[in-house]
Amino acid sequence: MSAGVSLRGLVSSEWLRARSRRLVKVLALVALGGVVLAVVIGAVQSRRPGEAQLARAERRAERVVQDCIAQDGYGAVAPGDDVATFCAEQGDAAASLDGSQMRIADLPSILRGISFIAILIGLVIGASSVGASWGSGTMTTILAWEPRRTRVALVRAGVVAMLVVALIAILLGIFVGLFAIGASVRGVTATPVGWGSEVVDVTVRVAVLAGAASVIGGAIAMVGRNTAAALGGVFVYLTVFEGVLRGLRPALGRYLLGDNIATVLSPEGLRIQGSMLTPARGAITVAVYVVVLLTVSTVSFRVRDVQ
Repeated sequence: MSAGVSLRGLVSSEWLRARSRRLVKVLALVALGGVVLAVVIGAVQSRRPGEAQLARAERRAERVVQDCIAQDGYGAVAPGDDVATFCAEQGDAAASLDGSQMRIADLPSILRGISFIAILIGLVIGASSVGASWGSGTMTTILAWEPRRTRVALVRAGVVAMLVVALIAILLGIFVGLFAIGASVRGVTATPVGWGSEVVDVTVRVAVLAGAASVIGGAIAMVGRNTAAALGGVFVYLTVFEGVLRGLRPALGRYLLGDNIATVLSPEGLRIQGSMLTPARGAITVAVYVVVLLTVSTVSFRVRDVQ
């Protein structure tokens, strides 16, 4: 039996295998087509507002912010939350026109809204990257070339995660660029202070979460030795298991994967049953899920027979 190959050789081999897979190319093309189509539809339906309309919207937003601060956030601000931030959000909502304009200022919220699609893409790529090797029998060939199973499992998970992060970041970058062009031609280009850094921050968070989803999908597929097992398992867990736990014990939401993913994407975090979950805490919890699942799958891969 071969003593194995260098780490660099294994990484290069896994990278070539990952980026050459037909599913990755198809998903990338479909996602790119969806991005272009969504922006084109938005631009066609958008209408550039006139100066008078913009001025009225600005005055309306100022009045809403002043009234909100004067009334201490209308009593809707939870203890510990920032009243000024809440009122600024109310002002932004009041400043919206008739809903038909593409507004560059809305990009952070839009990116959060489409994050589910990005995470799903990561999950599918991760699960199929492992499940396909079991289904086609190439896992045996890989182990004949590199018998150190722990290295194989970890390198594949890391390479696929990097591929997914890069793919999602590129797709989101294209979306932001095309949306900005559409808004400059047919919409509103005004942006609040810190808008650029927020767009970059949300893009990075979504891309990293998609990479984490690829590791989770690959880990479950490694245990089940099947792509469908991974996708079905994640679907049942998020929609059924977490839903039941959340219904019976809402306070457990702070430990659930779905709630913590939502927390990472939230600008200020989420409040669950009186406990404030910050994005940093959510990221740590998601990382724990990833590490535990990857560890379990690697141990399973080491001890089980490969036929």
